[in-house]
Amino acid sequence: MKKSILILCATFSLTAFAYKNWSEPEISPPACRQAPIDLVYAVDSRFMATISKEDLHRATSVLDIVPRDAESWWYASFESVKVALLHDDYEMAVDGDEKDLNAAQTILLQSADYSTDFYIKARGTTKHPVTGKIEDYVYYLTIVPEKEAAYAGGYDALIAYLRENSREQTAIIEEDRLQPGRVNFTVTKEGTVSNVNLESSSGYPSVDQALIELIANMPGKWEAAENSKGEKVAQELVFFFGMMGC
Repeated sequence: MKKSILILCATFSLTAFAYKNWSEPEISPPACRQAPIDLVYAVDSRFMATISKEDLHRATSVLDIVPRDAESWWYASFESVKVALLHDDYEMAVDGDEKDLNAAQTILLQSADYSTDFYIKARGTTKHPVTGKIEDYVYYLTIVPEKEAAYAGGYDALIAYLRENSREQTAIIEEDRLQPGRVNFTVTKEGTVSNVNLESSSGYPSVDQALIELIANMPGKWEAAENSKGEKVAQELVFFFGMMGC
């Protein structure tokens, strides 16, 4: 499944036009209409960066956890490194002073289950050459199963279902009022959808409700996620809804 997509905003041009038929009286220009908003629909884990539980349990350094393209982490020197698990209204954090994980940080990370969100925040030791300030380095990640849940009809079919069946409700949306919306749900071990709830409103209650119902009542089943042993496990996913651009 492709990684999480940032929900952003865009500006669209409005165009009005007139035409003249030389054999008929001049026709007034039609009323100006708002151009369709380019809406984004995406289903994925909470954060773009992910790591499997098995890989997390093998990690001995933060460099084993952050994405390989985070090159600055390899070259930077840190004076402090915080590891924190994120929960609904609090976080559990353990501080360290180097890239290698200490015993308490390792225990904390290994206590986390699938779909747990966490971050690693490091404080650099040298000042930025332009700003003259000490830099912070941070990465947010989600722990995912070794084999992630997949919609049986395919990802494109899932997005098409959500888009096509919400056209009537989303027709009322005005660009300057739309907010990034998020609907959380769980794909169970049986491949069914449960625990559907609104995490962040789009700014349109009727649209929120329609999207919740579409997720809860989507046709077909999911292929359940699996752990490293091939055992079925539940996975939490997020349906992101918003605008392109920004």
